[in-house]
Amino acid sequence: MVERSNEVVILNPSYWADRSLDLVQLLRRGTQSGTVGDPTGKPPDPEVKFTIVDPDYWAGHPQALRDALRHASGTGAESAGGGALGAGAIGTTQERLTLTVEEAAQVLGISRAFAYESVRRGDIPHIKIGRRLLIPKVALDRLLASATAEDPDSPGS
Repeated sequence: MVERSNEVVILNPSYWADRSLDLVQLLRRGTQSGTVGDPTGKPPDPEVKFTIVDPDYWAGHPQALRDALRHASGTGAESAGGGALGAGAIGTTQERLTLTVEEAAQVLGISRAFAYESVRRGDIPHIKIGRRLLIPKVALDRLLASATAEDPDSPGS
C-alpha cells in the first residue's frame, strides 16, 4: 500500500493546470515520494513549485485544484494581478489565501454583523480552523462571479 503524504509538491504546475482531473487521480492513489513531476520529462523550474496541503481534500475538489494550479503557474486570468490560491495550496509568494470575516465584510461592503450572519447561514463560503472562521479568496471570487452571472438585474441582461 502506498503511504499517503499530508503534502504533495507539484513540479511544473503549468503542465497540470489543464490536466487537473489526471492530477486528482494521482492524488487519490497517493505518492511515495510526495512529489508529482511532469510526465513529459521537462525539467522542473526550481522557481515554480506548488505544494498541496491535504491532498485528500484537493482530490475531491478538482475545479478548485485547477484554479489554484492556474494561479500558481500564471496561466489563469486572475493570476495577472497576483491573485490568491485556494486554501491549502501554497505558492511561492507570501500572499494570504484567506480573509477574516471582518475583512470580507469590508470588501463586500456589508456590516460585520451581517457578514457573520451570512457565514452562519452558509451564504458566504468559509472554512473553520479551530475557532477561527476564514473566507478563502478564491471561494469569495467564485461566489461573486456566479452572482454576477445569475443576476437578472445586472447591466447587459
